[in-house]
Order: sequence, then C-alpha cells, then structure tokens
Amino acid sequence: MARITYDDPEGVETVEVETEKISDSGKVHGVRVQLEDGGYLHLPYARLYSIETSEEEGKVDYSGP
Repeated sequence: MARITYDDPEGVETVEVETEKISDSGKVHGVRVQLEDGGYLHLPYARLYSIETSEEEGKVDYSGP
C-alpha cells in the first residue's frame, strides 16, 4: 500500500492505493495513480508532497527491461 499526499485546489489531499497502481505519467512531468473507481490521477511533481511505502514496496528492480 502507498500513501500519496499532494496539493489539490481545495487543499492538501491524501489517497491510499496499491503500489503497482503508481507509474510515470505521460501527460504531465510527474506520476499517474490509478484510483479504485478506475479513473486516473495525474500529479505533476510540483504538486506532489510525498509517496510513502514500506521499505520492501519502495524498492525498484532495475535488472529487467
């Protein structure tokens, strides 16, 4: 599970999603988050405060393509 905190027009928001639902965003210079309702949230790095995961979930395997 990952907790994402970001700046929203109405203030600071936090969402929790599975870590595999977070990826690079092709629309903005930032991240894309797939929400439970099937929609996507595109967050520019400038509006992103933090992405918190467990140590194991936060590791990236760069050995594959």
